[in-house]
Amino acid sequence: MGLCSRYFLKPFTRAKCPSGLFSLPVALVFALAWAASFSFSPAAAQSGPGIRVVSSQVENNFPKEVVLRLTAEADTDIVSVRLNYRSAYSGVWSYANLDFTPGRRVSANFVIPTSGASFLVPGTRIEYSYIIRDSLGNALTTDNSVVEYTDNRFSWEEAQIGPLTLLYHDIPRTQVDRLVADLEPEISNLLDLLSLNQPPDQPSPIRGFIYNHRGEAEDAFPRLSRTTTEQQVFHGFAFSSQGVFVGIGLRPRLIVHESTHLLLAQAMSGRTEPLPAWLEEGLASYLEPDSRPYDGRSLSGRTPPLRFMNSVSGTPMEITNFYRKSESVVAFLVEQSAEEDGLAVFQDFLIALQSGSSVEDALAGTYGFGIEDLDRRWAASGRGPSAPPPGSESVGPPSLFLYLDTWLIGGLVLLVMGVVLVKYLVAKLRPADELEEEGLQPWEDPDLR
Repeated sequence: MGLCSRYFLKPFTRAKCPSGLFSLPVALVFALAWAASFSFSPAAAQSGPGIRVVSSQVENNFPKEVVLRLTAEADTDIVSVRLNYRSAYSGVWSYANLDFTPGRRVSANFVIPTSGASFLVPGTRIEYSYIIRDSLGNALTTDNSVVEYTDNRFSWEEAQIGPLTLLYHDIPRTQVDRLVADLEPEISNLLDLLSLNQPPDQPSPIRGFIYNHRGEAEDAFPRLSRTTTEQQVFHGFAFSSQGVFVGIGLRPRLIVHESTHLLLAQAMSGRTEPLPAWLEEGLASYLEPDSRPYDGRSLSGRTPPLRFMNSVSGTPMEITNFYRKSESVVAFLVEQSAEEDGLAVFQDFLIALQSGSSVEDALAGTYGFGIEDLDRRWAASGRGPSAPPPGSESVGPPSLFLYLDTWLIGGLVLLVMGVVLVKYLVAKLRPADELEEEGLQPWEDPDLR
């Protein structure tokens, strides 16, 4: 999916990536690739025929921008400085000619915006070098340097789960160790499924940055629509081209979901056509711990046909149903035959896709039916619990302010009831002579009634 965002769907603790909707153009990937918090070791002084690098630095102003700073000197005037750069996961280089006043000692800056349309995900590794030329035609090409953009607001710690390096901050290590123990078999099963027909090499490392709450994660998440942001539809994003995901909370389902996206992208690296979103999101959701797919009959009228589910879009409720159907369809494919190993058949389906087959051809070759027939068979299936009726649930939990309002109103009611009860009990238990001492008010005098 290129620079692909997988999204974590709040109602089901899902994480997802619309394969078309949120992909960024390749050119933008490289422009983005420069951003924010880089781990950087200043390059050693380098020199060529009469040209010397005095200093090379990176200034990270997370999440706004990254500034590359170069100072060089030469025996004659320096007339051009060219910056070459690329994502460490890409084979395509981009370049920029830096602005400066020619002279024997020059300083040049290059500013890379890292938010908004130029968003860059933390964890992106960037390779770069400079070509410096003087007025005599001499040129110095510096050695390649690699910097990593990280969110430098926090001190990150690491935990390893197979190929996944999990980065977290301000969480007790004992809690992280328990999570690692729980997830090791899940990640191992995921690797077994996605090994497919690849050689037995280890998968490329992947990384996941875990934030403790949404306020921390806002600057590390790409900006989507106002509605999805306000309703907090997504809790995680995976970027396949960078081998990185970001998410909120140490949630096993989120971590497995996002890891599935990244490892599936590695397994399908030879494909020229992206997988449809229903398959990617459905598989990632199905493999989550304690996955609970709904049956096809209860969902069939709520979403478009599979043929039109190549990307995720729509209202929060439409996105919710997109993920529900995607997970349910994958569950149907894996479990559709009780007489054979459904998971093995599904793996054969993935192998066909890995070799470049279309979804239609891969389905026909392994299951004996195409995508439209799959839609009909799934819609008639009764496997799994029924989905909640439309309109019977909200897309996400109420806001904290709604909870606070409820607590305040409920508290006032309980307080009033408590006061009334106390007065009643006091009146019942108070001695009769004490009541007589108070005397009667004029409107209580029996003679005045």
